[in-house]
Amino acid sequence: MAGLQRFITYINKYENDEKTDSAGFAKIEIRSGICRMEVHIRNGNIENMQATVYIFAKKEAIIHGIPVGSMEIARGSSDVRYAFDTKEIQSYGLTMEDMQGIWIPLDENSFLASQWKEGKISKEQFHIMEKEEPPAPKEQAPKMQPQKESHPQKTAEPKTVPSGGPAGKGAAETEEALNQENKSPNERDTRGMEDAVSNPVKTADNPEEVGRKEDDATEQKILKEERGEDRNLRATELPLEEFFEGRGWGAVYRKLRLKCGVYFPFEGREIECIRMSLNDLREFPQKYWYLGKNSFLLHGFFNYRHILFGEMERGGKNEYFIGVPGVYQNQERIMASMFGFPEFCTARNSEYKTGNFGYWYRII
Repeated sequence: MAGLQRFITYINKYENDEKTDSAGFAKIEIRSGICRMEVHIRNGNIENMQATVYIFAKKEAIIHGIPVGSMEIARGSSDVRYAFDTKEIQSYGLTMEDMQGIWIPLDENSFLASQWKEGKISKEQFHIMEKEEPPAPKEQAPKMQPQKESHPQKTAEPKTVPSGGPAGKGAAETEEALNQENKSPNERDTRGMEDAVSNPVKTADNPEEVGRKEDDATEQKILKEERGEDRNLRATELPLEEFFEGRGWGAVYRKLRLKCGVYFPFEGREIECIRMSLNDLREFPQKYWYLGKNSFLLHGFFNYRHILFGEMERGGKNEYFIGVPGVYQNQERIMASMFGFPEFCTARNSEYKTGNFGYWYRII
């Protein structure tokens, strides 16, 4: 994937590790270190469900899946778009260049997958990656504190306090202290607990406080793991409305592409198109609705049951065109030109146009 900027990959449904039918497509664009990924599912055989979207790398017969986000499949269809920093993948010990496809588990026997690198894939090979823990900081050895010289303590000599007068108060305190000394250890502990309750002291090194903080941190971590916050990429799921940002033909094309899917009718040329019906012309700006009454366009539609709306790059910019299916013949060429479709492109890569099927088209 070195140097890859933009590509489309098709998604297939697998049952018991065998590819069965097509299930949609994905569009991936990498620009300035940001990966934007659109996933479009179209398969009537998929039940309503909530699924997880993974991108994967295959190494040593193991498919390493990195969870990107979730998608809700309803009536066999779903459209989601994600954006994430490609550096995020490095936290799993991989890089974006290692990625080879998309994986969406459905049930025990089936899954959806797309590969842009060929190879046999199996559900038994699939393994969900976990983020690598950053190395713990090295603990510094505690600094040695200089020891103070110890001096023998002098034994306090008992003082005789006379009774009566102001000194009588001191005598009472001394008697109380002596009574405390004579009490049992249990009685002294009870008195100490009462003092602690009445005068609580909050310290940062309080073991009970530290334990509560550790329990709270553990609980938060478990909740994050249950929600998948620590496991997934930090991918932003963009709302569908952002598919249609801006005005002009680009916005119209993106909207119809979600509705109709993509189609590549021209052999050997990466020209992305949409197979439309006449009703889809209502998505065009109103001044182009007259195309629904164009006799040549109606003739081609009723013969082949579709018309084309396509996007191609010419002169360094994207251009959009309407195509009418038909066979290249001189009489058809005259009629097509009269009704505003002067160009023709064969569906198969052929040196000659005459007698070949293709599309009469016009740039809009």
